[in-house]
Amino acid sequence: MGTLILLAAEASKGEGGIAFNFNILETNIINLAIVIGVVYYALSNFLSSALSERRTGIEAEIKEVEDRLAKAEASLVEQRKNVSDAQAEADRILAEASARAASARESILTQAKQDIERMKAAASQDLTAEQERAVSELRQRVVNQALDKVREQLPNRLDEASQKQLIDRSIAVLGG
Repeated sequence: MGTLILLAAEASKGEGGIAFNFNILETNIINLAIVIGVVYYALSNFLSSALSERRTGIEAEIKEVEDRLAKAEASLVEQRKNVSDAQAEADRILAEASARAASARESILTQAKQDIERMKAAASQDLTAEQERAVSELRQRVVNQALDKVREQLPNRLDEASQKQLIDRSIAVLGG
């Protein structure tokens, strides 16, 4: 800074160059102060009203944004409640479906067991009936073969006295 003052002093000695003029009237400081005062007075009302309007507009926008925020928060709370209700309903439906599935499973298993028992009983009855039929058929064949054999051999073995004795024994067995 010392060099700047030294340069200014050297320039003021000579003619031309840069120099500081410390004369208030020559430098127009008074004129400049008057112009700044008039501009300040003229623009202060305009600037204050413009700034006031701007402030009012900003305040209105802030209030509107706050209102929208409050509505959005209320809507968010409601939507969260709706989601919670929907989740509870989904859980209830799922539990109900699980209970129905378990009930249907038990019902199907019970019905299948009953069907198996019925089929076993029917198969057992069929088997028993078939065995009885086979035994009856075998008895009938044995009886028929025995009768055929007796018919063949009876005329050769049975004479008149034997026949009479057989008839008497049969009558006695029958109770007569």
